[in-house]
Formats: sequence, C-alpha cells, structure tokens
Amino acid sequence: MNQQSIKKYNQFFQPDKIRLNKRVYMFLFFLVISIILWLLIKLRYEYVSTITYKVNLSELPETKVALTSDSLTVTLRVKALGYNLLRYKLFKYYKPLSVSAQGADFVKGNCYVVLSGQLDNFTSQLGTDFTLLEVSPDTLYFHLSDVVQKRVPVKPDLNITYSKQHMQAGSYTVVPKVVRVTGPASIIDTLSCVYTQPLTLEDIYDNINTTIPIKPIKGLSFKPSEVSISIPVEKFTEARVNVPISCINTPYGYEVMLSPKTVSVTCNVAVSKYFALKPDHFSIICDYNDLVMESSGKAIVKLVRYPDFIGNIQIDPRKVDFVIVKKKQ
Repeated sequence: MNQQSIKKYNQFFQPDKIRLNKRVYMFLFFLVISIILWLLIKLRYEYVSTITYKVNLSELPETKVALTSDSLTVTLRVKALGYNLLRYKLFKYYKPLSVSAQGADFVKGNCYVVLSGQLDNFTSQLGTDFTLLEVSPDTLYFHLSDVVQKRVPVKPDLNITYSKQHMQAGSYTVVPKVVRVTGPASIIDTLSCVYTQPLTLEDIYDNINTTIPIKPIKGLSFKPSEVSISIPVEKFTEARVNVPISCINTPYGYEVMLSPKTVSVTCNVAVSKYFALKPDHFSIICDYNDLVMESSGKAIVKLVRYPDFIGNIQIDPRKVDFVIVKKKQ
C-alpha cells in the first residue's frame, strides 16, 4: 500500500476516533450497570410513601345506591419495600379498596363513614406487601339516592346492509320489548328508553335471529340484560301502484281541486307480499294550510303512511296543480 492509499484510508476510517468511541461506549455500559446495581440495592430497603386508592362502598342498604361513588378515593400512608412501592408507582394496577358503609351517619343530607375505624379492614386488603401507617381523609363523605325501578322500551341500534336484490321484508321484533331498569332515581327519572349495543351486519340475504346485550349505562342495571331480535329478509321486486291524494285541513265551504288526483308510487316490495300490496296501504296528502301560502299553483304531496315491507319509495309527480273553490251555499 503506497503513502497516498494509507492517507485516504486514515481519512475515511479515522482510527483515533473509533478508539475514542469504543472508550465512550465502554464507559456508558459500565455506568448503566452501576446504576442498575445501585437501584437494586436501594429497592431492598423499606420506605414510607403515600398511595391513592379508589374506593368501592360495600354493605349499602338494599334500597339505596351511592352517587358518584367512582370518584371516591382515599390516600394511605404506608411503609413498604422499594420494590413494592416502585411497582405501584409504575403500574398502579391495584384494585379499589372496599369501604363498609354499614352504620354510616348523616350530616346535612350527606352520609359519612369514619375511616379510622376500618384500619383492620384496609390492612387485610393491602396484604403483606404494605404496612399501613395512616389513612387520609379520616372521614369519607358520599351521597345516597333511593333505588327505584322502571320499565322502559328497548330500541335496537342496527346498521345492516343487504345482499343484492334483498331487503328487510317487514318490521323487526324485539323480545322483550321492555326491560326493567334499576338504579338511582335521579338517573331513572330522565330515562325514556334504552338502546342495545350496536349490531353491524353486511351482505345479508337470510332472516336475522340474534341476541344483543343492552348498552350499559353507568349506575344502572337491567333485567334482562339482553334482548332477542328477529328481522325478516327476502328478495324484492319492483311494484307500482296509483294512490289517490287527500287534502287535509280544508275549511268548511271550500273544496280543493287537484290535477292529477292520483300519483304513481314505485317501490321495492318483498316478493311474498307483491300481490298483497294495495293502494289503501298508502296515505298521500297535501295540506290546505300550505296551499293558501303557495303562489305557484303547485301542491307538494306528502307520503304519511306506507307498509313496513317496502323500500326505496318514489312518488311521481311530487307536485300537482290545485285550485281552491268556494262551494255554493
């Protein structure tokens, strides 16, 4: 290797810099090992620290329920090995502490329990990993509400798409239609219905029969907690019927002349119901109160009733000519 080649090699690889980097890496490696060993030694000693736990109230009267119980917490001053304290600080996986509400007292409409009287209860729940030194606060306040029951209807949350040439062939059925809800009166009083968990199905070509859980509501329980739902599914075909138009709210002494008097309704209908589809299954109206405000001489027709085994409804025409005539007395 000539002198010029050696010079290029040194410029590219920089041997002095490589040796320096090796020393830095070795120093960092032993530094990390030293820190880990120091930490392991320190964690073998006992320390005093505070731990915050969520609280679950137990032994409540059967006719009462605690409001905002999920926000109740207590802070415990404990002594424990560093391993156990570090485990809590990093993961905080401990389950809530159970606080007995038996014998709770009342003040200004609120209930309270004195926690210093439940130290043995806390100690048994903490186990051998912690030594309990102090509980804060000394008194835990909470509010109780009457437990009431109410029967409310169930509304399914459905998102269903059907295969080509298939459709829902009638109303779905929910069994049971109502469920009994139990919980605080303050929540129950505002409840008019409950919903199921969402049900999403795609490319459906056959009848649906399934069970869906009731969507949970915090603080409430349901009986039963699930409902059965059935949805008829069939192939469909296109149908067309002529339906007469009715004019509502026409005052005495007046008559509304419409042209045309009927409209054509085109829809998809379940094959098994094709021959059962009749004009009297529909109700198509126009409103006199809308006509008197209309200057174009055109009345918008509205579909207000139709059977549950049809879909994709189209009306032609959507507007008809009208004349308001005063009848001779």
